Amino acid sequence: MIGVGVIGTGALGSSIARSLAGGQVPGVELTAIAGRSRSHRLDALAREWECQATADPLSLADLGANVVVEAAGAEAAREYALPLLGAGCDVVLMSTGALADADFVARLKQVATAASRRIYLPSGSIAGVDGLLSAMESEVHSVRVTTRKHPNALVGAPHLVESATDLSKLDAPLVVFEGNAREAVAGFPSNLNVALTLATAIGDADRVQVRIIADPAATFTSHRIEVSAASGQMTVEMSNLPSATNPRSSWLAALSAVATIRRIASPLWIG
Repeated sequence: MIGVGVIGTGALGSSIARSLAGGQVPGVELTAIAGRSRSHRLDALAREWECQATADPLSLADLGANVVVEAAGAEAAREYALPLLGAGCDVVLMSTGALADADFVARLKQVATAASRRIYLPSGSIAGVDGLLSAMESEVHSVRVTTRKHPNALVGAPHLVESATDLSKLDAPLVVFEGNAREAVAGFPSNLNVALTLATAIGDADRVQVRIIADPAATFTSHRIEVSAASGQMTVEMSNLPSATNPRSSWLAALSAVATIRRIASPLWIG
């Protein structure tokens, strides 16, 4: 039985923990959840999901977790991933925006190797990462991702604040950003984990080009990924429903974490 701990009880973390607590994945047990502080809500969730609760994510290994899912933001990823790897846990990173820091990525690999542990990056709200990795065995010339979201999902993004871009009265699609993945994550840290997932796959955040479109008519969040490689061309399009409790988070992102854990627990890997 694989014990899983989840850091974060927001929309993403709660969705992942709820699925695991419901016995959705054979051979996997939700052992504990970790929040920012010990609260009545945290304790109530632990009772509902029949697991332990802690305000110290670093204690998850002691609470029986072999695998820890980080679903609490890039800051949490940077703070907890390294010590948890050192404590003997595999780590599933949802906040791939933390991987914009090349030094942090190098340190993750170093610590994981020394501890004989693994770092898993779920595909999140996109598809086609397996194809991109296959194409890399030839030569990848370019990667572009175009993301289209409702303006409400972009409110408060640093790039929009700094550029004084007001989307409240938008009545037609507007390109609000074009640049590379590193710049995109800095300007839209709550929205563009997808860009860093692609950038990490090819090993260079500057080579992934990103376009973000605010569309008041959008009922789904869509991503179009275009890859040009020596082996051929690849285009993948996704239209995803947002989380029911957080419009900035994709429902598929939570599902991808559960699918990743299912793969970890399964003797059969596909893709």
